[in-house]
Amino acid sequence: MFSSTILVFIFGTIIGSFLNVVIDRADTKESPLKGHSFCPHCHKRLIWWELIPVISFFLLKGKCSSCKHKLSWQYPLVETITGLSFVFLFLRFFRFPFISFSLLQNITLESFFIFLIFFIWLYWVAVLIVISVYDFKKYLILNEVLIPAIIFSFFWRIILGFLIQKDFFYFIPYLTHFLGEKSFIFGYYSYFISIFLGTIFICGIISFLAWITKEKAMGWGDAILALFLGIILGWPEVLVALIIAFLSGGSVALVLLFFKKKTMKSYLPFAPFLSFGALTVMFFGDIIIEKYLFLLF
Repeated sequence: MFSSTILVFIFGTIIGSFLNVVIDRADTKESPLKGHSFCPHCHKRLIWWELIPVISFFLLKGKCSSCKHKLSWQYPLVETITGLSFVFLFLRFFRFPFISFSLLQNITLESFFIFLIFFIWLYWVAVLIVISVYDFKKYLILNEVLIPAIIFSFFWRIILGFLIQKDFFYFIPYLTHFLGEKSFIFGYYSYFISIFLGTIFICGIISFLAWITKEKAMGWGDAILALFLGIILGWPEVLVALIIAFLSGGSVALVLLFFKKKTMKSYLPFAPFLSFGALTVMFFGDIIIEKYLFLLF
């Protein structure tokens, strides 16, 4: 398990390196899939040892080997965050009681879909990281990434739902709840009702706040991100994610106000906090619910 976790982290950092390319080339309209990596300042083509995720940044001492211009900390941070996120999701995956290496080694239709679901989860994590970093830098939602993710995720969830309703799978229905088996404390909801309620709830709240504050508290781009979260999480996961988003966003805002880094009129991008709430639920939703129930009883 430990060696697998290390491999997942390395894979995550490699994907994180690609996400940096997506973020950097978003404004230039260059395809992240074409061309070679280069220094953003002098445009020198990078060689292999300058492309090792995380490590290269420190080997280069945070500077381009050619023009000596300082490189952004975005690069190692995004790579590290992506690597850790993939690890957390991998560990969450194996906290489902029925998931084991023996189950995945038996090639069946269900085991194939279990693998597919896990990689789609990784895709969702990558989308949230890109959206968050871009919003943090530009105060804008990267719709070129988000809209295709919404369309793909909508059709994926519909197809998976029909397969579940036709009783093609035994284990997979449990994989639709990041809160785990304890999610019953919020009530019992069918697959499609969960998606519908989750989408209406979070998208409705964020849209209302964008409208009532005239986009001063949050914008319509945040409402589009909320639509994405409703589709991928469903109810009641979006409720927990939204609570975490508001708590984390409020806490950071208070700290920034206290140290006079922001004023009451300053804008704070909310997409990173929505993504943080969603990722927290994806990684630790079952643990959060168990701790909550422990405190209650």
